[in-house]
Amino acid sequence: MDSSTRARLRGSSSRRFARYRTEFPVVVRVLGHDGEIRIHGRCFELAEAGMGAVITSHLGPGEMVNLEFFLPQPDDQEAEFNLRAVVRHRMGFLHGFEFVVLLPAQRQQIQTLCHTLKPA
Repeated sequence: MDSSTRARLRGSSSRRFARYRTEFPVVVRVLGHDGEIRIHGRCFELAEAGMGAVITSHLGPGEMVNLEFFLPQPDDQEAEFNLRAVVRHRMGFLHGFEFVVLLPAQRQQIQTLCHTLKPA
């Protein structure tokens, strides 16, 4: 069994990808009635296909957003991400986001970081 299969099996049976504990700032951009709104929050979980974040606004499931964040890389640099995502669930200020489109290089960078983190 390869490491990605083991990681998937550690997660809930209803999840496609395992989640990993982390913490970093994230900016959520949404289009409101008066233009774009920028909401600052904190990512607390990361997965290959999405993230869990605490933000102080209430976004509903199905709402489309842009997520901006930086991830550490093995060469002590940071990779900037600006990804389109959909809100999958919300409980209070906790929001679950699913990435809509990931380039292969972005997916690889997220996978590499996840392998260094503790499972959630």
